[in-house]
Amino acid sequence: MAQASTWALTALMRARATGDRSVEVRALNVSGAVAMEQGGINEAIHYFARAQEEAMREGDLATVGRAANNLGIIANMRGEHGRAIGSFTAALGAYQRARNDRGVAESHHNLGIAYRDQGNLKDALGAADEAVRQATRAEDASLRAQAIAGRAEIRTASGDAELAIREARLAIDAHRALQDHVRVTEDQRILANALAAAGYVDDATALLEDVIAQADTYRRPLLVGITQRDLAELAFRRGHTGEARDLAQRARGVLDQLGASAEVAKLDRLLNRIAAPLQLA
Repeated sequence: MAQASTWALTALMRARATGDRSVEVRALNVSGAVAMEQGGINEAIHYFARAQEEAMREGDLATVGRAANNLGIIANMRGEHGRAIGSFTAALGAYQRARNDRGVAESHHNLGIAYRDQGNLKDALGAADEAVRQATRAEDASLRAQAIAGRAEIRTASGDAELAIREARLAIDAHRALQDHVRVTEDQRILANALAAAGYVDDATALLEDVIAQADTYRRPLLVGITQRDLAELAFRRGHTGEARDLAQRARGVLDQLGASAEVAKLDRLLNRIAAPLQLA
């Protein structure tokens, strides 16, 4: 990430000095991604909005779509699901005009996540189905696996845990074949939650613990925080209130630093549920 930050800053300075707008737009996008990874959400929004504005001026529809998707991801992290859906829809339109099948698939995948977080599981599943179709059309094995994993997470939320388990394992196998270890770890979190929903609590707990260790190794703090939250939920369900509280507090610290206010709100609700029995006692 430090190397990416150095590249982005150098490229941005050179592009501005030489008037190379295409490189400047790319550098703005990378700068936004670096800022978001480091928890600088407002800074990331600034970079992505600038990238989108410059790309529109240059007629670079693919970059317009990329920036809109990034802005949508931030909005969704903040719990602004309506705004996120608007950004992802704008990204979808830009990618469709650019005839960029991969971008179309990514936008449908992101829409599925936003609809799921909004509680609209019917539209979430429809968007996820379309993401799988478009990724298959684009012949992008990695994105197709990612879309299948996203659909598995929606199936878990919809109460279809057994099918979610099968799809999550398909995604793991595909990403493992591509030697994409980070994506495998992300897929394993989805599998663990499906296992928990199906009643395989011990297996789910062990897998979530492994995901946290791997995500920490890969320096993916957002994945660490979200998985700690999942493990805290599971610990609370098992009656391990002290463990659940400690995990939830650690997850809250990580996610608050990253600006994931929607996830922080979920953790606050969980911490309140954990505290309630203690207060009654």
